[in-house]
Amino acid sequence: MTTIAVITHVDRADVGLVDEVARERGHECRIVRPYRGERLSELDEVGAVVALGGPQAAYEDHPYLADEERFLSEAVGADVPVLAICLGSQVLARALGGAAHPGGAGLEAGIIDVKPADAASGGIAGRFFSFHSDSMTPPASAEVLAASDRYVQAWALGSALAVQFHPEMTLAGVNELLGLEGPKLERFGADVAAMQAEAERYFAAGAPDARDLLDHWFDLLPSDRSRH
Repeated sequence: MTTIAVITHVDRADVGLVDEVARERGHECRIVRPYRGERLSELDEVGAVVALGGPQAAYEDHPYLADEERFLSEAVGADVPVLAICLGSQVLARALGGAAHPGGAGLEAGIIDVKPADAASGGIAGRFFSFHSDSMTPPASAEVLAASDRYVQAWALGSALAVQFHPEMTLAGVNELLGLEGPKLERFGADVAAMQAEAERYFAAGAPDARDLLDHWFDLLPSDRSRH
């Protein structure tokens, strides 16, 4: 059994499909909330790390985000598998020498199409739920794997995979997010009802691309990183 440190940035984070796939494979997720003062796991206590999204900006001056940057840098330096999602991917970019910044193309929300950065050499492709307005510049040595028509969506460096979209989200998580953010989205002209209907169709079909991505990431977890 591998213990996976899951870093969250909100109290009711939707660990969702990450936890579901982990349980299917006999692994355990250990939730860590550094924004509440909880200690980040020692690297010898865990076999992998997942850093989730959140409403913060990675470039804001939060001491716990600086601690998270150091932790993620040390994890990659120790060859511990890291999956960084949305805000987590922006924190990871900074940790490894890239940058996080407001997105130049504005809000990207709902089910989006992600295409390989280089179709000839493969990459990440599919349809995923997205919700962000900040973006990142990957580290210079990173391999960019995918983009949407607005933003870089995935890159890899060493033992880390960073994605701007949300493969972990479930329909319940999307519904809760839209319930909280819907009025604000509508004020900015977003069609929240259409966004929700598309999400319902996506998850009714089983969120296949999200599951495929998570299955592939879990397949790569090395057995010698297991913790019992």
